[in-house]
Amino acid sequence: MSSKEKVYDAFAELIYAVVIADGRITQKEEEVISKIIKGHSIKLDIKKYFDSKARNISIAQSFMNTFEVCKQHGEDLEYPFLLKILKDIASVSEGLNNDEGNLLAEFIDSFRKRFKLT
Repeated sequence: MSSKEKVYDAFAELIYAVVIADGRITQKEEEVISKIIKGHSIKLDIKKYFDSKARNISIAQSFMNTFEVCKQHGEDLEYPFLLKILKDIASVSEGLNNDEGNLLAEFIDSFRKRFKLT
């Protein structure tokens, strides 16, 4: 798996973890994801997680994994797009509790600082 594929896989897992936080995937979440990723390479990675229907993916563990994979990969012009997917999903997700929402905000903030994104 190439470095870029690892980044997509890590973000796909994280997106899935955010979506499944409440134990279910809503139609609104699916619509937002489909609209954002239409025609993008990450689509296949996200589909893999949704098809697997995994239930025990930790948001905290996914954050750490994604951050580590991206540090190894280095800077990438697609990071703002991938962060936008996370923010858009979180805005329609009904399953993020305060701790998870705070963790997501902290992840995005740390990610932006680490990779010097505006």
